[in-house]
Amino acid sequence: MNEHDFQLRLRQHLNVSARNVSTPVADRLLQARQRALSRQKKTVRKLSLAGLGQTFSEHVLPQGRTALAMIVVVLAALGSGFLGEWQHAADLEEVDSALLADDLPIDAYLDRGFDAWVQNDSPD
Repeated sequence: MNEHDFQLRLRQHLNVSARNVSTPVADRLLQARQRALSRQKKTVRKLSLAGLGQTFSEHVLPQGRTALAMIVVVLAALGSGFLGEWQHAADLEEVDSALLADDLPIDAYLDRGFDAWVQNDSPD
């Protein structure tokens, strides 16, 4: 007997036995079947993408708020550093522009104390 023949004989036997079941038992079997089908539908949804959907919903989503907060903090720190460097470059540009616009003699730029004077005179 091959597998197909076995399936046919088993199905026939189950069909004959199902006809001889009382009404209360048939109702309970129907309810059990409906519960099993509803569970199967939930399981099929969870098993989508070979388990990646369930893994994502169980592990990533609960940690999502924490991860999002960490990303925001890192971006704020990087943005603050970038903004500080940008402001420093703008300050240096302003000092350079002021120095170039003045009619100072070239000897003033060659003076050793001039660098210290520019650093002390520039706004912080």
